Amino acid sequence: MDWQRAHFAEVAAALPEMAVELHGSALEPQQLDGWSDLDLRLTTGGRVPVTMLTTGSDVWAYEDVRTPTTEICRMVLTDGRRVDVSLDGDGRITGLQPAPDNEIRFVAAMAATKLGRGDRLIGGHLMLELLRSCLVLAMQLRDRDLGTTVHRHGSDRDRYADQAMSLASLPLTITSRPNIVERATALYATWRAELDAGYRPDWSGLSALIDRGLQR
Repeated sequence: MDWQRAHFAEVAAALPEMAVELHGSALEPQQLDGWSDLDLRLTTGGRVPVTMLTTGSDVWAYEDVRTPTTEICRMVLTDGRRVDVSLDGDGRITGLQPAPDNEIRFVAAMAATKLGRGDRLIGGHLMLELLRSCLVLAMQLRDRDLGTTVHRHGSDRDRYADQAMSLASLPLTITSRPNIVERATALYATWRAELDAGYRPDWSGLSALIDRGLQR
């Protein structure tokens, strides 16, 4: 049994009072690969603890979009599984706790997934978003160095631009490790730690996602 159907069965058993439906590629097992996620749809007016949706794992990164009548939560778990949950009704997922770099984690996971599937167009677009985030950190470091946000000329930090842009010339693939996504996140972590001594990077979910994708 694929992990998607086992996961679905656990969620349905944990939430017997709610309508839990399986959607997406899990309905057609021949389409599943190592990059496949699990799509769930819940109809509820109650609160749904996120632990009921992750079956023993933790949320490593997520994107959560809410309207008055819906919620779409796309999660990456610490073991590399991806779970997308759509809620219809006024119920909501509770207990989500974003990491300080949650947005970067999620973009990195999506970039790896797209590149793993051979989608270099969207994967490349997401990689540019990662590199742009690195350059923002470099600009913040320069502002801190010089004590101003107004700059008529460059500075020693311009070498950071060369480092970031050199990654843009790497192959848009994830098969060779460390790949372009892992190199970009390592650069981001280094510069963010320089800006914030309390920052503690954790790319375990990204590594697990890539390992899982390359296994099939």
